[in-house]
Amino acid sequence: MKKASLFLAGFLLLAGCSDDAAPAEPAEPAGTEEEPEIAVEQEGMTEEGFITQIGNGRILINSIYFSVPEDVEVQFADGGETTEAVISDLRTGMKVSTDYSGPLEEAYPMQGEAEKITILQDEESKKQAEALQAFINEEQLSDLIILGQPLVRGEEIGFLFSKMETGELTEVRIDMNTLEYTLSSEEKDEATEDTEETEDTEE
Repeated sequence: MKKASLFLAGFLLLAGCSDDAAPAEPAEPAGTEEEPEIAVEQEGMTEEGFITQIGNGRILINSIYFSVPEDVEVQFADGGETTEAVISDLRTGMKVSTDYSGPLEEAYPMQGEAEKITILQDEESKKQAEALQAFINEEQLSDLIILGQPLVRGEEIGFLFSKMETGELTEVRIDMNTLEYTLSSEEKDEATEDTEETEDTEE
């Protein structure tokens, strides 16, 4: 009888311990509730286009101002080959590919921070850059904002741009062989239409 009593007492003691420990198990799910607090890094983004302004620690590419930190990675790329470059290698008119992360600040032009700048050195990119630089120099444009991506058709490159001071939209088409170009703006088109209407009336 004593053995049976001891066995029963031991069994009840173990059962009581297991019951006491049971409430501790649900503590694990509490850790899963904290997971959403971990910040998820945004995927990197890339803007390819031409540099039209350099200064005050930033560059203007298409319609985005990118601040250029001192530790930004800069490289030349010719096809699949890359070589190291520095910030001072950047020039107006160059065709570049810029990596950045995070949303752009809503402004005009938009604003972001460059993480890596790749200067495109393949023959086609250099030819386009030369044509753009010749146009900028000839027109003495210091506040050129390119809207959208330039279009290349055969030996001609064309794009829509505006000036910061006036906001006037103008389309330019540049012959990449001769570097000659033609301009077409809304104001000029309206003036041409008015002139044609006047001439028709006089006749």
